[in-house]
Amino acid sequence: MNRPRWPAALLLALLIPLGSAPPGMADDKRPPGAAKGRDLSMQEENPLLTSPFEPIEKLRYDLWRELPKADKNEAWNPSRNGAAVYLDPTVLDYDDQIMPLLKETTTLSYTGREAWAASVVRVDPLREYLKRAAVQRLDDAKWGELVVVSALNIQKDKNQKEKTRHSEDVIQEVLDKYGIGDEAELLGSSERQNCSRCARLYRPDTPLVFGHPYDISVQEWLDREVEIAWARNKVVHLGPEAERNAEKGVREKYAKRVDRRNGTAKDKLVTDLGEVRRGLEARYGHEPSPAFSVDPKECPDQGTGTQSLGLQQTSVLTAAARAANPCDDAEDTPRAATGLGSTLAAPGLSTGGIDFSSMELRYLSDPGDGSGLEYSFSADFKPLKGDARTATGRAALSQSSDAFFVWLSLAPQDFWVNLNPDEPERIVDGRLGRTDAGKVMLEADLEMKKTVGKLIHPHSAPGRKFWAGVRGDCMSFRNWILPATASVHQDGDKLYILDAPLDVKMETQYLKDNGASSAASCPEQDKATEDHNEALFRDLILPRLKKAINTAPEYAELRRVYLARVAAEWYRELSRTKDTTYGDLIDSGDIDNWRRTGDWQPTDTFDRYVDSYTKGEFKVTDRTTEGNTTYVRSYVYGGVDLTRIPLKTVTDDRFTSDFAGLPQSVDRSLNAPSAAAGDETVWLGSPTPRQAKTGIGAPAKQEAQGKQEAQEPVSSGTRALWLLPALLLAPIALLRLRRRRLDAARRANHLRRNAVGRPPR
Repeated sequence: MNRPRWPAALLLALLIPLGSAPPGMADDKRPPGAAKGRDLSMQEENPLLTSPFEPIEKLRYDLWRELPKADKNEAWNPSRNGAAVYLDPTVLDYDDQIMPLLKETTTLSYTGREAWAASVVRVDPLREYLKRAAVQRLDDAKWGELVVVSALNIQKDKNQKEKTRHSEDVIQEVLDKYGIGDEAELLGSSERQNCSRCARLYRPDTPLVFGHPYDISVQEWLDREVEIAWARNKVVHLGPEAERNAEKGVREKYAKRVDRRNGTAKDKLVTDLGEVRRGLEARYGHEPSPAFSVDPKECPDQGTGTQSLGLQQTSVLTAAARAANPCDDAEDTPRAATGLGSTLAAPGLSTGGIDFSSMELRYLSDPGDGSGLEYSFSADFKPLKGDARTATGRAALSQSSDAFFVWLSLAPQDFWVNLNPDEPERIVDGRLGRTDAGKVMLEADLEMKKTVGKLIHPHSAPGRKFWAGVRGDCMSFRNWILPATASVHQDGDKLYILDAPLDVKMETQYLKDNGASSAASCPEQDKATEDHNEALFRDLILPRLKKAINTAPEYAELRRVYLARVAAEWYRELSRTKDTTYGDLIDSGDIDNWRRTGDWQPTDTFDRYVDSYTKGEFKVTDRTTEGNTTYVRSYVYGGVDLTRIPLKTVTDDRFTSDFAGLPQSVDRSLNAPSAAAGDETVWLGSPTPRQAKTGIGAPAKQEAQGKQEAQEPVSSGTRALWLLPALLLAPIALLRLRRRRLDAARRANHLRRNAVGRPPR
């Protein structure tokens, strides 16, 4: 019996009602077929160089750096599609979602079976791809960054033990783990157009971009169903087998078209990824040269000169080769990543986890073989709330390194600054005033006076209480920033700086401690009134001032150079008992390598201070029921004195009990950013150049260590920081190039030239 012939359009309408979802797909999901989106290959010669793909390509590069040599090409396999989902931080819980997601940051096995990363990127380069309402919401909430999860797909292994998982599947598993729903989606990107299955993972209104067309399109899917319906209808009288064959013919026709498209996409990705790889290796394959290092002066001048290496963008392999043969070229020396160097290698933003403004030197070691120094910095882990710019980290590294050598080269009795309107000729030692450390101290002295101004402002809570208790008609105090006792632990040639607070003393106490007496600040007032006002200041203002100096971000640079001062003081003592790499630099007076650049002069800060002193930090007119009361307060505060550093040694027993795990964290940090379990501090370190050359912490070595330590419990955050240092790097700051290739030329090394300072006295 012949089956009735139905019009194909009616058949299609019955099978797939327009506006409805096929079986297994929710009504609010996308229609069948590859996800509709913005094809960036229509705009860019290499779409992978545009901002939506930066986290994906950075993930590939970081995977390449981490994999063993035999597996490195797996990171650039064009069959492993990369995808990323950008998330709205305004709908995420900071403590329960953002923090743990970014702390875990990645899962990775050395066989390359799985790779994903969570990072932070700036909103600005992505604005044109986001919905206007989303951009407005972010701007209103003052969020300048987005959280992004990127991943590579997982292909079947040779033994078919693991199924293929698309990159979108991997991302979805991560989001599900942290309870992140699709309402947080702001943008999706994929190197290849999201296939018809993965398209269903996105909300219909989520903007998508892709690098090259892939799979069957939504329109083709509809066209294919129409053709299948027509084909089956034409042979319906011949029976089911004929219908199946007719349908098979149509499907094969579209399959061949899709195969050609997918092959073209793969071929283009081979070219695109090759360009990305070359560009990234050229840009990020060279870490900043080690800080806490000085180029040998006996080498002939090749255009780099003797300099502080903190701001150089030369390759770590150059430094490694010079450690073995200082004057040899190092082009063929194998790369060796270091924890801090690899983290700071890329410009732009990091993952957002590390607050580079909080970087402080906490570990220093001189192995005594003349190869240089080991060192490690601590930094806070503050996703979206810290300063994630790697440029800030490089500046902090340079500042610490320069200050360390300045503290070695100059005599400790010269480590003071003094802002006093009556002593314009005694602002700072002439040589110290030509260094960044000298500027930091002077700026901190001026900042202290401004902080006091805020604390004693009549409209502030402590200010109201302070002025209510002041007696007499005159109040003028000077304060000095001084070192408090630093707690350190020494293990042979290793120094751990556990605590190094700064103190603030009023000048009367400061002079008394130095065997001098102070003149009355207000000679027209009796001593009892002077003592009362000083006690009031000491009780109400001084504790708040001390807290600000030890914690406030405006004093971060002072704390940083002070920690370098503590390390230098210990290094001085170490050099008295053993040969050290830089022992001959001590008290040499040579600061040529660490002079400041720019136009700043010590008198610039002094002039700003005089302006503040003469005009006052505030003029307040308060109107009360008793009439108008005018407060005009002038004050003089000032000085930073780092001439003497009191050190308190922490015993082995206390160090073992109170700082368990710190040596291990520091050791791991030489190769990769590390964190102790449950700790919100990230450690970033660097071995000596000679150690770097030998490949300290190389993958093979790590793999062996991993087998030995696999039985010990390690937190996911620690494991993530340990396994993949590069994924704590900044998301790549690839320039958006239109029909241009990445510039693979190395950055030129620039001399740090002195452009400031007066002649030494």
